[in-house]
Amino acid sequence: MKRIALALLVVVVLLGGVAAAVGAPGAYQRYPRVEVLWPKQQARAPGWTRPCWYTARWTDKTYCEHVSGRVVWVQRKDPDGDGDRHVLIAGHYRLRIVKMAVSMPIPGLPRVGTKVDAVGWLMRGGSGHEEINSQRVSWGGRSWTTQAG
Repeated sequence: MKRIALALLVVVVLLGGVAAAVGAPGAYQRYPRVEVLWPKQQARAPGWTRPCWYTARWTDKTYCEHVSGRVVWVQRKDPDGDGDRHVLIAGHYRLRIVKMAVSMPIPGLPRVGTKVDAVGWLMRGGSGHEEINSQRVSWGGRSWTTQAG
């Protein structure tokens, strides 16, 4: 009986933590690629979309996305060996995977609980889930961009 009660308590605490993380303050925004293709459009677009401008005419992705929030998971191993790194960010009632390409010169990954800001193209990742292929990512007062953007 004590084991069942302990197991239920653990489940309740975990669910509470997930609910708190998903409801965490932060930002989540989406902007259509077709609205940042040309300089006149870019002048009217929100400033946060700037990291997507350089690649907008060459990508087939539909949306530039912005997420700001706390890291709730960090990929410690690269299952396919391509060098990309992933974190899961909870911000503004949303969980979003953020992919940082090997071409992004990041010295390490943020820790769980770190506030991260990322902008990039929404895509379907290798896991089958939607993720942001980041063009710019920031935390700890530093910012990194892909070599393309």
